[in-house]
Amino acid sequence: MRFALVVLIVAPTACGSDRLRPLPPTQPAAGQIRVMSYNVNFGIAGDPPSIAALAGANPDIVVLQETNEVWERALVAALGTRFLHRRFRSPSGWPASGFGILSRFPIIALDELPAVAGPFIAWRIVLDTPLGRIQILNLHLRPPMSDGGSWVVGFWSTREVRLQELQYHLESLDKKLPTLIAGDFNEDGDGLAMRHLTDRGFADAIATHRGDDPTWSWPISGGITLRFQLDHLLHDAHFVAVAADIVEGGRSDHKPIWADLERIDP
Repeated sequence: MRFALVVLIVAPTACGSDRLRPLPPTQPAAGQIRVMSYNVNFGIAGDPPSIAALAGANPDIVVLQETNEVWERALVAALGTRFLHRRFRSPSGWPASGFGILSRFPIIALDELPAVAGPFIAWRIVLDTPLGRIQILNLHLRPPMSDGGSWVVGFWSTREVRLQELQYHLESLDKKLPTLIAGDFNEDGDGLAMRHLTDRGFADAIATHRGDDPTWSWPISGGITLRFQLDHLLHDAHFVAVAADIVEGGRSDHKPIWADLERIDP
């Protein structure tokens, strides 16, 4: 697998392509909503360039990972009048365990799903949108690091853990509601959790529109930067993703991702 090979031999190349792409729309068209996922990175809390990258994409709904009290204050100060409906959950235990959501539309319900196997909780969020009532599963799955701190060992030993986390959280979804699943999966499209979803009919909006272009980067020794597509936004058969993109901005190790979604009858 691409991820395994790069981790093991530390190749200095990036996944992704240099193909020419049309410029993304500046805002969703009528009858569409723009949903974003962004792991903001707890270590740069309140970072103005990252807030600007989020805001510049004009999303309607943003699910967030790695928030904390500083991030909450900064986001509300900068974007509170734009996103009147919002929730945050402070980190507990791990500093990367915070969650958040910013929305232009009412939040009807928010269920916190307990951590299982991995260190992070998940959120099931129900919203009333112009496309009707929908649910979003906001995920932050276990990083590919072993209990002993090894990333190489962890790549192989944590694949099943992320699948177990996902399977547990899927049990909490309302099967009658149109569903989006988004967040930091900590694995690329070949991971077991991702394959579990696509095998069950979920479509990967970022892969559809951007191929395997990376959403995460991390510099290591020797001038090498690791790059993978770890952030995903998937939708069920109630939606079609008419556009999707990776925002080239902000200072988090993750990039914001978004999709313009249109409702269809499955």
